[in-house]
Amino acid sequence: MGEWPVVSARRFESYVRWSTYAVVSTPISTLLGGLVSAPPLTTENVAVVSAVAVATFALVWCNIVVSRWSFNAREERGERLPIALVVTWLLVLAAVLAGTVVLPIPAMRVAAAAAIGSAAASIVPILDARRTLLLNVAILVLAVPLVAVLQIALLMVCMALVSAVLWICWSSVWMLSVLRELQGAHEDRAALTLAEERLRISRDLHDVFGRTLTAIAVKSELASELIRRGRDDRAAAELREVRRLADDAGTEVRRVVRGDLQTTWEGEVSGARALLGSAGITCTVTGEAVPAPCAEALAWVVREGITNVLRHSSATRVTLTTTIDAGEVLLTIANDGVSDSGPAQSATDGSARSDPNAGTGLRAMFDRIRAIGGRAETRRDGNWFLLEAAVPLPKERE
Repeated sequence: MGEWPVVSARRFESYVRWSTYAVVSTPISTLLGGLVSAPPLTTENVAVVSAVAVATFALVWCNIVVSRWSFNAREERGERLPIALVVTWLLVLAAVLAGTVVLPIPAMRVAAAAAIGSAAASIVPILDARRTLLLNVAILVLAVPLVAVLQIALLMVCMALVSAVLWICWSSVWMLSVLRELQGAHEDRAALTLAEERLRISRDLHDVFGRTLTAIAVKSELASELIRRGRDDRAAAELREVRRLADDAGTEVRRVVRGDLQTTWEGEVSGARALLGSAGITCTVTGEAVPAPCAEALAWVVREGITNVLRHSSATRVTLTTTIDAGEVLLTIANDGVSDSGPAQSATDGSARSDPNAGTGLRAMFDRIRAIGGRAETRRDGNWFLLEAAVPLPKERE
């Protein structure tokens, strides 16, 4: 599906180009039609007709070159039009017009209109609607003096032909522009979708494996310490747990790639208690039950908050507290792993620079919370570091 707009634009561009080339070649068919319907030519007329025919073919060649340049210039990949070509183009146009006026063949007057219309159509691809209208009006104004040598009906037919040629070419080029804009929008949307998917995978991998790798590190260190103390049975159990975590990581990778990664409040709280306990950190969970609509978002906060505690703090106690008030659920994760040195900082903008719990994962977590209309911040209270996240309750629960 991604290639369809590109192929369609290319095909339609080829159609517009070749139809324009056909339009700017109409003086040839008009000349031949006039000669077929003309009475037998005299010796003098044959020379004039030959000269007009040569000039007509030269005009058509110039029209095609100019129209090709116009298309390239519209796409900003054309060079400057050579002055010599412009001069030649105008001279052969004048020669065709002079010849068709000199020849005593009424049908050749239509050939003159075709010559003017084809020349004007050659530059239509680089004109907008206003400039095309001005060109059309200019041609009509310049044709007014021809009333002295042409019948009004014939002149009107010729000018209608010129106007039709101009606007047919312009409408085709306009449709090509619309299709190209549609193609560009499709490509932009595809690029945006790809970027969003990459961001999702990056964020989910960080959220999932930050916790998993931290758990593996903690349990591996615990197993090493147990081996050092001679408690081989307990160490073997911890190593089996490390193996299980590694196996689970493979499953989580597939879930992240498929986009069906989910987390639960109960699972994250239970995992946090077990992981903190393995690291010798006391974990206390208090507060009100978390409503189901808010559970997943706050579960991600628990995952990231506990991961940061294990990675960046020297905490011995952690508390998870939930409260429901003013139409929102507030989760507070506090740990006592902050040293006395260093000023307290808050990060309500997602910067997450508060020592000792800094990390890009907090920024991703802040983004998750803000995306659902919530708020989050980190701050210090003495030797305690607090991570607070509030998620709005659904309207029907307020």
